[in-house]
Amino acid sequence: MPSSPTVSALVTRKERVYYAIIVLIGLAVYGGIIAGVARVAQPGPIGGALIAYVGFFALIYLIGHGLLIGYLRGNGIYVSERQFPKVLEMARRHCAAIGLEDVPDLLVVQSGGVLNAFATRFVGRDFVVIYSDVLALAEQRGESAVSFVVAHELGHVRRGHLRWRWLTLPGRLVPFLGSAYSRACEYTCDRIGAQCQPDGAVDGLLVLAAGEELYQHVDAREYVNQIQTQTGFWVDFAEILASHPNLPKRIAALLPRGVPVPSYSPMQGVGVGARPAGTPS
Repeated sequence: MPSSPTVSALVTRKERVYYAIIVLIGLAVYGGIIAGVARVAQPGPIGGALIAYVGFFALIYLIGHGLLIGYLRGNGIYVSERQFPKVLEMARRHCAAIGLEDVPDLLVVQSGGVLNAFATRFVGRDFVVIYSDVLALAEQRGESAVSFVVAHELGHVRRGHLRWRWLTLPGRLVPFLGSAYSRACEYTCDRIGAQCQPDGAVDGLLVLAAGEELYQHVDAREYVNQIQTQTGFWVDFAEILASHPNLPKRIAALLPRGVPVPSYSPMQGVGVGARPAGTPS
């Protein structure tokens, strides 16, 4: 799907570069497989075995992902006009803003306290899954944060991150490359989420860091400063292997784009060195 000018301007350069590399690797790998099959087409058992292995692993992936979708559809709560209508309204508004013609299926699932959401795709059908504790945040006047999270996940759908997974699979399996591409996609979708709901961007990320009850006690600027104070080989190496950038970096990447820092104060009178949010660091 071609990107609208608004969304295209939000895509990080690294996402484009890594995606091009990953696609080239995928084309080379599948081209090699096709050439190999053609080369051994005469000795049938070898070519047949290669095709059988490829088909077997493709079937395993299809079954595994199908079971996940089946569980989600069987147990999750479909967002509709009667079920969590505010979330549906958020999704419709964001889809219109980013040029996404169809609203994906929205599902709410119980997550045992985990605060997150994710987008997935199965047999040409897009899904956005929102963990129930994220929606509980809206009940505590955190609707902007929830709206940012929803817009972020819709960004994955809009950018086509869920399409052509079979083509990008070989490249995504390359050590460090696949995780680097995933992190670049997260930065892009943070930008999309912030474009749709700027006042919920920092809150939405702080919720992932501190939880729905404590996020308003976090000094966003102090948290961003951890990029300089919490460094070292293991911190860097853990991030290199991760599919998502470290949360302070995600917040820091949004601040220069005009995303407002929340005005609420961190915990006062608790612990040592607590100070009001917004104090220059």
